[in-house]
Amino acid sequence: MSRFILTCLALSVVSSGLLAADAPKTIKVGENPESVCRGFGGKLYVTMINGEEPGDGTIVTLDGDKVTVFAKGLNAPKGIAFVGDYLVVCDETTLWKVDKDGKTAKLAEMKSFPQPIEFLNDIAAGPDGASVYISEMSNPGAMFDPAGERKLWDLDGDKAKELPKKGCIYKVTLKGEISVAIPAGNVALRFPNGVAVGPKEEGSHVYAGDFFAGHIVTYENGKYEILTTGMRGIDGLTVTKDTFYASSWTQGKVWKVDRKTREVNVILEGLKSAADFYYDADHKQLIVPDMLGGTLTFLPIE
Repeated sequence: MSRFILTCLALSVVSSGLLAADAPKTIKVGENPESVCRGFGGKLYVTMINGEEPGDGTIVTLDGDKVTVFAKGLNAPKGIAFVGDYLVVCDETTLWKVDKDGKTAKLAEMKSFPQPIEFLNDIAAGPDGASVYISEMSNPGAMFDPAGERKLWDLDGDKAKELPKKGCIYKVTLKGEISVAIPAGNVALRFPNGVAVGPKEEGSHVYAGDFFAGHIVTYENGKYEILTTGMRGIDGLTVTKDTFYASSWTQGKVWKVDRKTREVNVILEGLKSAADFYYDADHKQLIVPDMLGGTLTFLPIE
């Protein structure tokens, strides 16, 4: 796809701070966009899962009204972050490092990890500029009730009680050194997807969103703490000084959470599957991929 089409979808913006003139712009980018970030030259880079054939995943870049393939040969690329002059991408059981020319190299693969991995998903740049934090979600299939489309098992049902607790968060340096940032084994974080690093002035804590239960969780001194909950299907996650932003792949929503009061508000809904968004602080917006819709939505934020 060489050019994208400007569109206006029937999205519902539920933020009192947005005027009609500020309604979010939506553009078509291709098949199954999953994650987005700014990278080389300040351009936007988007991971495209595309179809189901091994090796058909790509990274595309946006330049004006053009969508251009930047890197090829990935399988089902998901989270993407720009760190240390590289794009780093989670691709199920492989972590890729991509240079300014679109050349890919394996940063880590299944055999690199201290424990078996099943589904590397989201990613956040480390505050040191030389590492990333990645979520090992474990096999997501166990969470879903086949009775409905993208339907999760009831939280208080027997199926929920039987779910494994294998998901965790890893830290990986650009040299390929791997350590555990949030260990597996706690019911608060069975299926981590979104991962984020908090502001430097707060010590750059690592936060994770549990896809199944809808928790936002932090971990410190061997203890897990659920900071807020009720946002099932969490995909993307960002933490600022005052706010959590989270998206839901199952519900097609984006939430804003006041960190002080824990008040949760929907600021965007109506997407088919809100995936791993980019917090674009310089432009005061969230850039939200709709994986099943094939679009990016540019959502103004205060």
